Amino acid sequence: MHGTPANLEQQLAELNQQYLRRLQQEIPQLQWLLLQFIQAGPLEWREQAAVLVLRFHTLAGSAGTFGLAGVGTVAKSIEKHVKALLSQQQVPAREEHALLQQYFVEMQQAAGQPTAQSFSKAKPQRQDKTDARILLLCHDPLISQPMGQTLKTFGHQVERFVDLTQLVASARLDPPDVIIVDLDALDDSTAAFALLSNLQCPQAQPIPLFVLSSQDEFSHYLQAVRAGVIGYFVKPLNPATLEARLQRLLSVRERDAFRVLIVDDDMLLAQHYALVLQNAGLRAEILTDPAEIFQGLRRFHPDVILLDVNMPECSGPELAQTVRLQDEWLGVPIIYLSSETDSERQMASLIKAGDDFLTKPISDNALVVAIFARAQRARQLAEVMTKDSLTGLLQHAHIKERLGAELERAARLQQNVSVAMLDIDHFKKVNDVYGHLTGDQVISSLANLLRQQLRKTDLIGRYGGEEFLLVLPECQLDKACQVVNQLREAFARIPFVSNGQTFHCTLSAGVTSGSDSQQVDVVVEHADQALYQAKGAGRNQVILYQPPVPVLNE
Repeated sequence: MHGTPANLEQQLAELNQQYLRRLQQEIPQLQWLLLQFIQAGPLEWREQAAVLVLRFHTLAGSAGTFGLAGVGTVAKSIEKHVKALLSQQQVPAREEHALLQQYFVEMQQAAGQPTAQSFSKAKPQRQDKTDARILLLCHDPLISQPMGQTLKTFGHQVERFVDLTQLVASARLDPPDVIIVDLDALDDSTAAFALLSNLQCPQAQPIPLFVLSSQDEFSHYLQAVRAGVIGYFVKPLNPATLEARLQRLLSVRERDAFRVLIVDDDMLLAQHYALVLQNAGLRAEILTDPAEIFQGLRRFHPDVILLDVNMPECSGPELAQTVRLQDEWLGVPIIYLSSETDSERQMASLIKAGDDFLTKPISDNALVVAIFARAQRARQLAEVMTKDSLTGLLQHAHIKERLGAELERAARLQQNVSVAMLDIDHFKKVNDVYGHLTGDQVISSLANLLRQQLRKTDLIGRYGGEEFLLVLPECQLDKACQVVNQLREAFARIPFVSNGQTFHCTLSAGVTSGSDSQQVDVVVEHADQALYQAKGAGRNQVILYQPPVPVLNE
């Protein structure tokens, strides 16, 4: 049944307003990208130009549809100009930069935005936390309410819909991070899957689709996979399980690009390799002087070292052995790159601290595949060795090791570092009443909350069964107490479901400063003592460590 003309006009007006709101956020981001392009060096400008072409092409195609023909026209001009620059083989001159800036000012004016802000001060509107914009279709309040509460507790933005067509229209206008659809709320799941599948076609990157269903048959799973669904949750739904899956998805998206340190005395060849790797989404840095290897390692922290075998003054195998002299770099894969084809000589090089051997000339695709595979494997092994299997957080020994490094850094730079010990209240009761599987879900949810709410520079470790250790660099004690208290309140709001029963958990915490002592065990003991006080004072609270007052002899 078709809607009335009045309803259609209202819906179109709402879509126009959504587009205008999106454009208000998008223009500063485009300005930042244009600034990055203008400031890019000879190894980076092509990659930046490709991003600009894609973004302005998309804007040129959408603006006219929503009544902003002037914006679309100028965006098309910028797209064409950057495309022309890409066809050239030299870094764009200042004249091109000035022309692009003028184009952008014209586009701001066409969009009705102020143009006083200069390019030198432009910054993108980014959020610090790994939150997500989620479109949700679910009619059952017993599912949607606890799920919405959990997602909001983790900082995500949830937009609810009652009609799949409206959800798809919103997603086409402004692609979300995730779509969640309750199939039981729809009359025809086959038609719904077709609609969701068509939604993916125009997207450069598919929108992650999660579905909820009471159906547990293979045919439904297969139908979901064919529609591009990546998460299928059978009812009854545990919101913590869905959030854990969402966090894994976001953590992959937020993963830092693999870093490759290229050591080669031939600068032109090294620049070629760097461009190829950067175009594939990796980061690359070049060293032409082997004597600077340790400065490069400490500055760049590469996942892989790409090393020329034959260099004057220091051969590749010699440099590799030099790197391996320090335990800190034992786990970094070293890949030799040389025109040497003799298998015995290749083997001799590999024996001397190498992990792989690539023969020049090598195709760009083969280079990317080899580097990517090695870098990915190196990170996976590092995580297995240092991360807890249930939570993905640092293990006991490794969080203490990182704490030691932070204490040394804080003392050297005269900065503050705060430390907190967290413990889930009455956790044994959770295991006894709801089972160990549910207990694991509670632990995982707290780990996800910590990872999502804290800064990237903060360190999080699973210290024991239900105990967590937080290391907060450059953080005053009062701020640390505030942050940990916010975490405590957020954790208490998360609903957990087991066998149809909903329950909540709380945590206690002790906070201390690491600036008074360089001994890791002493700092941890102080945090633990404060945690013990919080437990004794009734739990579900944060206590700041207070040094004992010395008793004076009379």
